[in-house]
Amino acid sequence: MKNVGEARETPTGAPQEELATGERSTRNRVARSILDHGPSTVADLAGRLGLTQAAVRRHLDALVADDVVEAREQRIYGARTRGRPAKVFALTDCGRDAFDQSYDKLAADAMRWIAAREGGDEAV
Repeated sequence: MKNVGEARETPTGAPQEELATGERSTRNRVARSILDHGPSTVADLAGRLGLTQAAVRRHLDALVADDVVEAREQRIYGARTRGRPAKVFALTDCGRDAFDQSYDKLAADAMRWIAAREGGDEAV
């Protein structure tokens, strides 16, 4: 995945490169988890990634600000429980485009493999 977001700057204007690199790496893990598992709650992400819910929320806030993920209301089927429904976070189109998904290349490779295995262009 391409790194999401730019390096943040301190109020004095000095970039925090070391901190930003680690944060981007974790944000990439959060976004990748949403890509792999679909829309997820903070609790789901925290459990999968071994992070605290507060850390996940901080990274999700940054990803929402960068238009990589969006918050949605979780659909409740059946009787609603007390309290506010949990939000689920899903990738936006922009967020999905940040991942290297070379489906065209994969399809072309598969067609070449079929042609080579089955004896030429007639097989495809």
